[in-house]
Amino acid sequence: YAGLVAVNVVYGRGLFGVRTNADVSAAYPTDVTPSGATFAIWGPIFLLEGAGTAVLASGGDASRMALVAGPWVTTWLGECLWQAVFGVLPVPQGGATAGRKLASLAPAALFVGAAHVKMLGGALALVGGAPAYGLVGAAVVDFPTGLNAGWLAAASGIAFTLVAQQVPPLQPLATPEAGAVLVGALTAYGAAVTLSLAGCPAAALGYAAATAWACRGIASESAKTPPIVKTTAARCALVAVVAGAFALAVGALKR
Repeated sequence: YAGLVAVNVVYGRGLFGVRTNADVSAAYPTDVTPSGATFAIWGPIFLLEGAGTAVLASGGDASRMALVAGPWVTTWLGECLWQAVFGVLPVPQGGATAGRKLASLAPAALFVGAAHVKMLGGALALVGGAPAYGLVGAAVVDFPTGLNAGWLAAASGIAFTLVAQQVPPLQPLATPEAGAVLVGALTAYGAAVTLSLAGCPAAALGYAAATAWACRGIASESAKTPPIVKTTAARCALVAVVAGAFALAVGALKR
């Protein structure tokens, strides 16, 4: 966890001469990139996971530690590797070949996608695991697991679009219309995942919250997204909220 925080501080503040994530992201826009303020979700994710790490390390929620410790650490590794390859993208991108950009964008997409899969695996494992360690365990273990998994799904969509922009046969998948379809598809996927997490309400709530937050950021006026994508994202945010509420209701009925 300390390594994860250190890597993000370096790239978040541009220490040691590296470019910040904001600078690189600004040089590589997509039609599905949310407003810059939306990325502040990393703050709550890291803070809650830090608290969860403390709880797990103390043995306070030992029965669930075996379920999420592996997925968390593996996800953090994937996030750090993503930072490393994303941070060395050529800026501005106009002076680099598509091959050079893909040399960073392709592994970046792989790492963020793998991180999503691992964190989602941790969330699903919680569904059939031991009961949460009271409200504390639900708040700092279950909720951030779902929140991180949901946000990484949105990040995977951006990463895929960045790759598609550089590959001529895939460029039709990087148009505004395709962006709207992608937002809808990820929301539908997110709703299905949220419902599958109903047995772990806090994780379901986290996943739904991340999906809704991403859609809200894409639909915001400050996001440089096309109208068709904004309209789709605004509607999808409501779908994510409804899915979250339904999952909570289902979870309550199962108790």
